[in-house]
Amino acid sequence: MPYDPSDPTARDSALQPSEQRRLEEANFYLENNKPAQAAPIFAKLAEVLRSANQPKRAAALHSQAALAFARSRNEAAVTQARAALTLLLQYDRDQQASMFYKDLTGELTKRGMKSAAETLTREFGDKIPQPAPLDPRAAQLSRLPSNCPNCGAPLRQSEVTWTEMGTLECGFCGTPIRPTA
Repeated sequence: MPYDPSDPTARDSALQPSEQRRLEEANFYLENNKPAQAAPIFAKLAEVLRSANQPKRAAALHSQAALAFARSRNEAAVTQARAALTLLLQYDRDQQASMFYKDLTGELTKRGMKSAAETLTREFGDKIPQPAPLDPRAAQLSRLPSNCPNCGAPLRQSEVTWTEMGTLECGFCGTPIRPTA
């Protein structure tokens, strides 16, 4: 199915091959404890996806950028978090918003960025829904590779979308992945 920019749920990636390689590079940096190199790549690709009318994937990349900026103690984490949380809440991704908010505020606090965590709490604390019980399919995550086979992104409950019974979609590149038996 060709990419249709008017369909925000389109599965085909809006990333060009060179951008796909940049996503793989950012995930490589993150896996090798180089968040300062990964963060601006995730942020740029998030804007590419946002302008291609792929808001849910853009939110995933803004989230990843925010976490990477936080790990490198960079205040740009707040800007990326605002973009991610706004999109996640706008598109009813309450579970993802809740998990991301908790992870990020914890990371910011851990890295000595308490004022950044407080800023996000003031701006989003009352908008973030309480976490829902985990999706019963979450148990299948143990039967998944730890990273997307296409882009290398981590496959975590907060960053995947279940598309049908037993199939999930990478939140970054949209690759469908089936758990192994």
